[in-house]
Amino acid sequence: MNDKVVQNALASAINCGVCARPLVYATESITKTCALCGKEEKTLIYCPAGHYVCDSCHSKAALEVLRQVLASSKTTDPASILEQVMSHPSVPMHGPEHHSIVPAAIVAAVRNSGYPLPEGAVEKALERASKVPGGWCGLYGDCGAAVGAGIAISVITGATPLTGKPRTLAMAATSQALSRMLDEQPRCCKRASRIAIQSTVEFLRERLGINLLQADKVRCTYSLRNHECARIQCPYYDEVFPEKPE
Repeated sequence: MNDKVVQNALASAINCGVCARPLVYATESITKTCALCGKEEKTLIYCPAGHYVCDSCHSKAALEVLRQVLASSKTTDPASILEQVMSHPSVPMHGPEHHSIVPAAIVAAVRNSGYPLPEGAVEKALERASKVPGGWCGLYGDCGAAVGAGIAISVITGATPLTGKPRTLAMAATSQALSRMLDEQPRCCKRASRIAIQSTVEFLRERLGINLLQADKVRCTYSLRNHECARIQCPYYDEVFPEKPE
């Protein structure tokens, strides 16, 4: 497979990166082989022409960008980390990359604030979030960005299934973020990620006494790329930007 096909496959989340056909979001899984790594697995999201790229390969380039940003970032504003990473060309409009960006940005911002964290906290957040597959919101009923909020709190508090209060806090963070995403709109990974970050910043302040910076309200610049944009129903929609020439 040539470099251009690989690049397209990694960059697309709306259409197939190989042939540009709209992806199928099915309710019955089928077995597919990843066009990049050769791994065979069952999936609910695939190209009608038979092409398939697994979540791991799909996210690889974006996660490398994320790690580079996290390594140099000094800000205590997780929203600014989120926007910086999402603006990179390797991050698609939608996709499981966002499930990792959310908790990593939150944990990195807490780290930058000087709050004591477990060793390797950011990598722990990335490792856990990378296991949350694409399409989680509609297919399993829990948005991966909201799960990312819970992962962040779990890592920060050192939660395990046996730790009563930390475990409860992690689930409460997921629940709070998820409850704010109940908007009766099609998925938008940018919107969900922003909501999860905003919710978790408030959660950290109110429940754990950790005060992070909170940037001014973001005005979205991705509407033209999002075929299912909620437009005025989205709290981040910019009514001016979509009318500007490309």
